[in-house]
Amino acid sequence: MPTAQSRVPHPLPGLSPLFGAAALRDADAQATRRFGLPSLVLMERAGLESARAIMARWPDTGRAVVMVGAGNNGGDGMVVARHLAEAGWRVGIVSPDGRAPTTPDAHAMSNVALAMGIALGPFDADAHRPEGAILVDALLGTGTKGAPRPPLEAMVEWALGWPGPVVALDVPTGIDADSGRREGRAIRADLTVTYHGDKPGLHVHPGRAHAGDVLVTDIGIPSALVSEPAAWLAGDAAAAAIPPKATAGEKYGAGAVLVVAGAPGLTGAGIMCAQAAMRSGAGLVVAAVPAAVHALMAPAMREVMCAPIPDVAGAFGVTSLEAIAAQAGRTGAVALGPGIGRAGGTTAAVLGLLERLEQPVVVDADGLWHLSGQLELLRARSAPTVLTPHAGEAARLLGCTRADIDADRLAAAAQLAHDAGAVVTLKGPGTIVCSPEGLVSIAAAGGPELSTAGSGDVLTGITAAALAKEMPAAAAAIAAVSLHALAGRLAGRGDGTIAGDLIDALPSAIASARGSA
Repeated sequence: MPTAQSRVPHPLPGLSPLFGAAALRDADAQATRRFGLPSLVLMERAGLESARAIMARWPDTGRAVVMVGAGNNGGDGMVVARHLAEAGWRVGIVSPDGRAPTTPDAHAMSNVALAMGIALGPFDADAHRPEGAILVDALLGTGTKGAPRPPLEAMVEWALGWPGPVVALDVPTGIDADSGRREGRAIRADLTVTYHGDKPGLHVHPGRAHAGDVLVTDIGIPSALVSEPAAWLAGDAAAAAIPPKATAGEKYGAGAVLVVAGAPGLTGAGIMCAQAAMRSGAGLVVAAVPAAVHALMAPAMREVMCAPIPDVAGAFGVTSLEAIAAQAGRTGAVALGPGIGRAGGTTAAVLGLLERLEQPVVVDADGLWHLSGQLELLRARSAPTVLTPHAGEAARLLGCTRADIDADRLAAAAQLAHDAGAVVTLKGPGTIVCSPEGLVSIAAAGGPELSTAGSGDVLTGITAAALAKEMPAAAAAIAAVSLHALAGRLAGRGDGTIAGDLIDALPSAIASARGSA
């Protein structure tokens, strides 16, 4: 049987739906109301599939401790304990006060487990943590908000010192299933077995770091019950949405990009951005650079046309506008910002370009710095804009702190997209793409190999190439993020990966994505 089905079509190949906790609870309730499927059956399936997942991943462990709360998540844990015990495992159950869960279904499942002789005892903060045993977190489900309160708070703290694997049922205790927020201490799982549908909070930082591997299990809810997705999870195949070059095409037809970049001491960012655009399939890339750094940048970009632009002390200024606009006239998309510096006159150049350019523009790095307090200008643009901030840059644009952004990355991306009237790519663990219309995508991939200087410039070049191929702005941003992550993985150099490795891996990443689509 299938897991949760989306009520709306997939907006892009390679995307799978993510559902809010309320939508999945509603599907659970409708399975009983509309189809007469007993809720006790759903709980049995949830626990059975979780136990099977545990035994499949750790077949030789043979020992588990299950922490249960008072609600239905605790009932799921009781079913897990029973099936592990039936398979010959040594199982103990721990609850805050030594009593079984109290909701009707959970109470019924507890009676079965206890009748089988499985031990249930009260939590003891000084209890020994058996080496190598599995710890199962069944304390709180998706319906809870905020930090775990005593005595669950102490149980979470105890679990954080667990010496063996940890498995969370549905969502790790302390993590918000919808947002990934963590307001206090939270379980860190190696595996989260989640029920019926995947949840956004399991893929957005910090929830992403607490969920470990995520396994979505079918618990028997009929496929006729469709739900509205809260967001979409973008896998490798999303990168295949970037159009290939036509068999009988020419360079302009493949997409022409203008990269507006460079300042003294900051030449590398523009070079990497331009090269990434070329490696992502753009047919032509022009780099508009300050005349003062033209002699440094041009030799490093053999395949890129490099245009010297009038500057002011090596930086773009108002006097640069006409020359940059003239170069933009031959291209279909513009990358604005890599390495342009923060000279006072450059602010006027950035704002002036955004007012007059009629092409889609992706703004990154120092370009974002010059937009502080100027988001209303972006709303007035007739052509699409894509912003690609990291958390610090997003905080500056929204007038808040980086901690505010990190606390709820989904809300921050949505707010910035609304305020700017632009597509926002909020970089970081589980990079988020959010459109002003409310389309939200979360990157399934993207590891520490992307945490390197210049990685963002590469992403900007990829995004610009996709925009130049006339992709809708949100689709271009989603596909670019997926291609960027795939290139990082294929670069294969681990912690030693640098931005140049990402650029070199782009052709292989494109081929891999198209093969998986």
